[in-house]
Amino acid sequence: MLAEYSDAWASSQMYSEEIYRCSPTIGVIVREYCLAQYEASYLAGMQPAHLEGIFCQSGQLQVTTAQGTVTTVEAGELLLVTDAAAVRNFSFDCGCFRCIAAFFDHSATGESFARACALLSESPLHLEQVQALLNAHDGCTVIRNTTWGASCLASLCQLSKEQRGAYFLLKLWELFYLLCSWQAAGTVPHETGYCDHYQADVVRSVHDYMLAHFDQHLTVQELARRFQLSPTFLKNCFRRLYGTPIHAYLKHYRLQTAARLLCTTSESVLAVASSVGYTGTSQFGTAFKEYYHMTPAQYRRLYHQKNVQNR
Repeated sequence: MLAEYSDAWASSQMYSEEIYRCSPTIGVIVREYCLAQYEASYLAGMQPAHLEGIFCQSGQLQVTTAQGTVTTVEAGELLLVTDAAAVRNFSFDCGCFRCIAAFFDHSATGESFARACALLSESPLHLEQVQALLNAHDGCTVIRNTTWGASCLASLCQLSKEQRGAYFLLKLWELFYLLCSWQAAGTVPHETGYCDHYQADVVRSVHDYMLAHFDQHLTVQELARRFQLSPTFLKNCFRRLYGTPIHAYLKHYRLQTAARLLCTTSESVLAVASSVGYTGTSQFGTAFKEYYHMTPAQYRRLYHQKNVQNR
């Protein structure tokens, strides 16, 4: 996915470098990526019988599959994806997206993994078990909220470029071993960062309801009750879909709407604040200045000054 993208969309805004390559019999390549200020979505492609492990170091990656599954990956989280995911598109935001990614030729990698596990354990472990886990999630899943991710992120920052590739591959072998062991024992963590397309559709309905009633006092508990979701699931799935917690998303939408009203109407600051859900100018002014780094009055004045200059 990333390899095909980098070959097709190489530009001055994207840095990509191969930092590790195993022998052809093992079939693994490790590359580092840095993509600055990419917000658009791109069509994705992936070679058959391949697996990618993409570890986010900063920024955010959002992946949408043909089945409608939307998955968000943030710093310290690992995306595992295969060609079975039928990834439709993916996008980057939250500033500069940096990651280290490993690309596996499944047939060659599976054999080397099985041999390594045979040396370490009497219990047979095979990469097909990881494949089965991914297939259960439409070929795409995220490993998040683990000590594995935290230790990997911390260690990568301390290693040289020459060391990072081999280290990341060893960490992936470790994770694959754990995933296979968990699956064999029936203890694979349920939280893998996944929303199926039915759940995603319900959360999108929550999003649309929020925007239609953004001037009202809305809480997660009320929204969850209205749409018959658990508050925890709603918060987690909303963040995966939109990349921001519900409260922050609603706050930013209110402030962006207020900025538009300040520029396009002659309403007072109090009236604008009231129309976007604030009960007074003090709280509104503080939030607006925090977001736009100027007061509402200064923002309106600056907008009109620019309009006069552009005439």
